[in-house]
Amino acid sequence: MTYLRWAEVDLSAVADNTRWVASGLEKGARLCAVVKANAYGHGAVEVSRVVLESGASSLGVRDIAEAQVLRAAGIKAPILLLAPILPEQAADAARLGVELTVDSLELGRAISRAAGGRTVSVHLDLDYGLGRWGAAPSQASALAAALAKLKGLKLAGVSTHIGYVPGKNSVEAEEKLGAFARLSAALKKKHRGLLAHAANSAVFADFPHRRFDLAVIGNMLYGINRSKTRPAPLKMPWRSFARVLALREVRKGASLGYASEYLAPRRLRVATLPIGYADGLSMEPAERLIGLGAGTKYWGMHKGVKLPFLGRVGITHVLVDATDAPDLKVGDAVALPGRRTAAAGLPRVYR
Repeated sequence: MTYLRWAEVDLSAVADNTRWVASGLEKGARLCAVVKANAYGHGAVEVSRVVLESGASSLGVRDIAEAQVLRAAGIKAPILLLAPILPEQAADAARLGVELTVDSLELGRAISRAAGGRTVSVHLDLDYGLGRWGAAPSQASALAAALAKLKGLKLAGVSTHIGYVPGKNSVEAEEKLGAFARLSAALKKKHRGLLAHAANSAVFADFPHRRFDLAVIGNMLYGINRSKTRPAPLKMPWRSFARVLALREVRKGASLGYASEYLAPRRLRVATLPIGYADGLSMEPAERLIGLGAGTKYWGMHKGVKLPFLGRVGITHVLVDATDAPDLKVGDAVALPGRRTAAAGLPRVYR
């Protein structure tokens, strides 16, 4: 089938990235591959199968709906819900056989009541300042003991997400990770087999001594390394493309796009691509102000030549400057930047 717009997903790149991350774990530590948000747009089912073959022992998702997609596809590996559920969802979660994030005794009791003879693994999440969810660290010991006593529950892990941003708050992050390390070590002495986890991709990269028992990794699997100081040999598995739908010559000074905001600084050869912000392109205007010769922020690529965006990106189209690509013709493919998680409707081609 000939697509007008599509994304190529290189699953071998995901596999290589997964193997590299897994190789950085201490002996006995495990990798939970985060496949939430449709595996960051790459395709949750396809990516899950690859990462499980490449070193991941479990999968991390956002909620029950995402877990159901994986179970329906026949994936039987452990699945961890990375956010707490609502108490009324406990029965569905127990039937799916997923591991749950818990931050209150009330939620633990709801899961216990709904277990129905099953054993549900739960991970006690602690809040070290991110403020999304999580119990206070001061409550951890008492809450862990209470959860461990509930029928049908297995206290499997203790976790936190510290909100570290590379290059921003490394001293604070180390203090919080150190505090979590001390607290989790104390809990592990009381609860046999407890897994401590606080390492997302940023922590994995910048704090290699804080990878703990389970690394919960998303970005790195998809070729993204936010570290400012530690390079990683990651491969990019995603490329967006669109075919040229129309070509036209535009005179100098002519206006283009919505609100006539773009004025051609010279005679231009303009290409129309049938892809827009509904497919993951940025909604920002390519040029901040009306004017002649303003710099461009986004562009496509064809045979190594940049094709700058002209004017505002539409919901289903974008105009690019093809003046420097005289051989470009209707039907040719142009590579484009894109937000993978925002490209829900873009067809995927796997290789």
